[in-house]
Amino acid sequence: MFKRVLIANRGEIAIRIARAASALGVESVAVYAPADAHGLHTRIATQAVGIGTSGGDPVKAYLDVAALIAAARAAGCDCVHPGYGFLSENAAFAKACADAGLTFIGPKPETLALFGDKTAVRKLAQSLGIPIIAGSGPLKSADDARAAAKDIGYPVMLKAAAGGGGRGMRAVESVAQLADAFARCQSEAQVAFGDGTVFLEKLVARLRHIEVQILGDAQGNVVHLFERDCSGQLRNQKVIEIAPAANVETKLRERILADAIKLAKASDYVNAGTVEFLVDPERGTHFFIECNPRIQVEHTITEQVTGIDLVEAQFSIAAGATLRDLGLTQDAIATRGYAVQARIIAQGAGTLSAYKEPAGPGVRVDSCGYLGLAPPPQFDPMFVKLICTSNSSQTLTSAIDRTIRALDEFHIAGVPTNLTQLRAILSDPSVRAGDARTTLLSENAELLKGSNTKSNQLALFEQHAGSRNTHAHDTGSLTGLPVADGEEGIE
Repeated sequence: MFKRVLIANRGEIAIRIARAASALGVESVAVYAPADAHGLHTRIATQAVGIGTSGGDPVKAYLDVAALIAAARAAGCDCVHPGYGFLSENAAFAKACADAGLTFIGPKPETLALFGDKTAVRKLAQSLGIPIIAGSGPLKSADDARAAAKDIGYPVMLKAAAGGGGRGMRAVESVAQLADAFARCQSEAQVAFGDGTVFLEKLVARLRHIEVQILGDAQGNVVHLFERDCSGQLRNQKVIEIAPAANVETKLRERILADAIKLAKASDYVNAGTVEFLVDPERGTHFFIECNPRIQVEHTITEQVTGIDLVEAQFSIAAGATLRDLGLTQDAIATRGYAVQARIIAQGAGTLSAYKEPAGPGVRVDSCGYLGLAPPPQFDPMFVKLICTSNSSQTLTSAIDRTIRALDEFHIAGVPTNLTQLRAILSDPSVRAGDARTTLLSENAELLKGSNTKSNQLALFEQHAGSRNTHAHDTGSLTGLPVADGEEGIE
C-alpha cells in the first residue's frame, strides 16, 4: 500500500478521500487555494499545502498540473488521487504523475484520452454492438451541424466532444436555433474543457438516466456493482440519485450491465468508472451515452447498498491488488435495499450561522460544511451530500421517507439552500414509484419553487438559539477554524 497521497481536489470529496486513506494507513496531503484556506478538508487531511496566489483565480489553482506535481513531490507523496471534476479525467495530468514517479489513482492515461473524446467512444461502443443514439461525428461549422441535424431530424442535442458533468450541452428544437446554439456550445466547450469540438445527437425525451458502476484491475478483470438511477436532473445536472434502479425489467437490466462490462473490457479499463445509459423502459431499450473514468459524486449510494468502499478499492487496485484479492468477484457482489442521495447546494452567498447534520440509522452525510463556512462562489455550489438507506422493509419508499425526514432535521441557516426543493422532488409520485424521467423538473416547475417555510426542527432550533456561540454549543458543529499557517503556497 502507499505511504502518502496528495489529494488534488477540495471540498467533500477531498475529505472522503482523506478518510479512506486514513482507514488504509495512508497519510494524506490536502491542497488549498487561498479561497479555501478555511476549508474543512485542510483539517481532515494529515497535512495541507497552499497552491495558487492571493488574488488569482482559485479554480485555476486546482488545474495547475506543475504546481500539484511539485506539491506532491515536496510532501513526499507516492500517489495522487484526483477525486472528481478538475483534473480527474485529464490524460495529461495522469501522464505527468507517472513521469514524476507518482501513481495516479484512476484509469491509465490512454483510457482517459479515449473516454475524453465522446465521438471516439461512440464509435467504440457501436463497434461492440452497444446501442447508441443517432448522432454525428465532430462538426467543424454550423453548416456541418445543420446538415447533420437535417439527416437525423429535430430536436437534437449539441454536445462538447470533451465534455461531461452536464456542461457543454444545448438542446436545439429547430433549424432557426441551430447557428446560435452551435456558436454558444462551441464557446462553452472551449472555455470549460479547452476543446471547442462539438457533435450532435438526436434528442430523445422522457427517458431514464441509468448508470453502471464498474471496477477493473490491471489483470483485465472487470466487475459491475450494479446500477444507479440518476434521472432526477436539473439542466443536465444530477440532483437526486437512487441505487439500485427500481422498476427495470430483469432482462433489460442484464443487457445494460453486460454492455457496461463489454465496454470496460474492450477499453482495458483499470480502477473505478461509470458507464452511463439512457433507458426507455416501455420499449425495453437502452442507449450508451458516455463513460466517466473517475469516482462519481454519487458513488456513495452504491457503497451503501453493496457494502463496498469504492475509494478504498481505488487505492488498493492502484497499489496492484486484483479484484479477487479484494474479494470482489462478480458472484460475491450483491445489493441490499435502496439508497437515495440528495445533493444540497448553496443557492446564494452567505455564512453558515447554523449547521447541524441529521443522524440516526441509515443516515450518512458527506459534507464540507461547518458553522462559519462561507462557501466560495467560484466553485461548484454543492457542499453536502445526504445519503439515506431503506429500513428493514428494504423498500425504495422507506429510503425516500428517511431522506425526507433527514432533510427536515437538517439545520442550515445563513446560506440559502435547496432543502425545500429536495423535499418536494422526493415527494413527487414518479420519484416515489422509482420511475422518474430526465424531464421531471423541466415539466414540473412547481417542484423548484422556493419556500420560506422552515422545518419544525429548524424553526424550534432558531427559536432557542440566541447567538453564534449558542449555535455552536447546541449543534456540536465545528466553529472558528483558523486559516492554515506555516504552509507556503506553491505557484
